[in-house]
Amino acid sequence: MEPRAAYRYFNKLEKDQFSLIYLGEFDDELTSTLMRINDTSVRESQVLKNKLSFLIAECFQNIIRHADKPDLVNRTNNKPKMFLLRNIGSAFYIASTNLIDNQKQAGLTSKLKSINTLSQEELKAAYISALAVNEFSEKGGAGLGLIEMARRSDCRLEYDFEFVNFYFSVFYMQLRVLASKEETNLPSAITLNSTKELYNAMLAENVLMIRKGDFSQQSILPVLQLIETNMNLQKKLPKLSKKAVYMLVELLQNISKHAAEHNGMREGIFIIAVKNNKYTLTAGNFIHNNEVEPLKIRLKEVSALDPAALAEVYRSTLLEKESVPGEGAGMGLIEICKYSSEKIKHTFIPVTDTLSFFSLNITV
Repeated sequence: MEPRAAYRYFNKLEKDQFSLIYLGEFDDELTSTLMRINDTSVRESQVLKNKLSFLIAECFQNIIRHADKPDLVNRTNNKPKMFLLRNIGSAFYIASTNLIDNQKQAGLTSKLKSINTLSQEELKAAYISALAVNEFSEKGGAGLGLIEMARRSDCRLEYDFEFVNFYFSVFYMQLRVLASKEETNLPSAITLNSTKELYNAMLAENVLMIRKGDFSQQSILPVLQLIETNMNLQKKLPKLSKKAVYMLVELLQNISKHAAEHNGMREGIFIIAVKNNKYTLTAGNFIHNNEVEPLKIRLKEVSALDPAALAEVYRSTLLEKESVPGEGAGMGLIEICKYSSEKIKHTFIPVTDTLSFFSLNITV
């Protein structure tokens, strides 16, 4: 992945105050981590946070319980599960994908069509009725979960199926939650088709995770926990080394400390991709134009050093507590170069008269 990809994805998610898109395996611990991210990243009432947490959990349970698992990996054509949470204005979008056996598609479509015809009162009655007759599937209540998601979201459940092969399709589902009920009749800012395009773009570029938004200190820890949990679940991927985790922290803190404020936030984007058993970590954020040339010079100087020279510069910088630009930035850059398994890549894209978009790309 090239560093410019950070700006490309940043523009795809341009209107988002917050976005998290994750491809991979799912378990209950990951659900808890996502709830913590929701709690630290969403600036809304506790009532809305609780509603979002419930829907995140329900969405995850839906994937964990009901995703069909192929007996042969190549039957899936490498279509991983996805979870998406995006916030634009007062609207929050939750989407998921999982494989479904083609023989189940007609039954699920019928159930979703039926749920989408019901009013809130009818949904409540359907839920109570389903509870009363103990209408559980062999996996534990798929119908109840769908009814609850329809009851608590502020729109019809959007869904679609994408044919994979003779055995499976990818099942997409998306729902919307509004902080302001006055916007109930407004069209969705994120269509299901745009979610499908994003999923397939991430697949094509081997992207495992994208996080965009405000990178305050308090939001970094849950993101790190999510990444570590994700990597531990991905049995087919290389284990995330301590060195890689250290690089993750350095890049996330770099955004948190040094990103220029834009739209009232220290906004940035962070992407993890994997290819040829190596992780590519890409971070992007706005910086002031007067910082571009000094940073270019510093990047050129540091990236030209061999390991021995880097170690010496690291030692002397540590002793002198040198920092360019801003406190600690010089040391962080040296450490990134020191631990990256390949030469770091970077790009600067002019955005306005005062701001540029800086992307840094490392491989571990």
